[in-house]
Amino acid sequence: MWLNGDEAAFKHIFDHYYPRLLSASLKPIKNHQDAEELVMNTLLKIWQNKYRIGQINGHLTNYLFGILRQEIAGLARKKVLLTTDYADVPLQLLGSNDHPQLSMKELQAGYQAALDKLSTKQREIFLMSRSQLLTQKEIAEQTGLSIHTVNNHISSALKIIRRELKEYPHIIVLAFITTQSVTGLLN
Repeated sequence: MWLNGDEAAFKHIFDHYYPRLLSASLKPIKNHQDAEELVMNTLLKIWQNKYRIGQINGHLTNYLFGILRQEIAGLARKKVLLTTDYADVPLQLLGSNDHPQLSMKELQAGYQAALDKLSTKQREIFLMSRSQLLTQKEIAEQTGLSIHTVNNHISSALKIIRRELKEYPHIIVLAFITTQSVTGLLN
């Protein structure tokens, strides 16, 4: 029996379940190599944990497909966390090239002009959320305002800033506001 380490018995289980598991993993995972790796990880886990197989409630098939679902979810989480540095993305993919002479000084000046158009309270709350990275709840507690009011101030501020910086590609404005938030923390 494979539970006692009989590799020939495990090979029979492997040969029986591998095609079914691979077929199931190829539905959500389009990359064949990734799907194969997930199936191999699934089968490896049951071999490594064969001493616990007797403890499962139900059929081995359900157990295997449960492990496969966990493997697929793990891969999906990894892919969500993978990011690309915007500096590595070609400019034409970031947005319009209508402003080839765009400089950081011009963007900073436009951002500052947009901040100057905010009411005092909007500017204060917006900068608390971006420069100090406070949550809306923390801002509400510090200012004595409701979370709803804080949310409204931030939303209004973002609308004004977007309107004032509309001539710049959206991704550059987003990157700039994010950079300003982090820079404010480092200064």
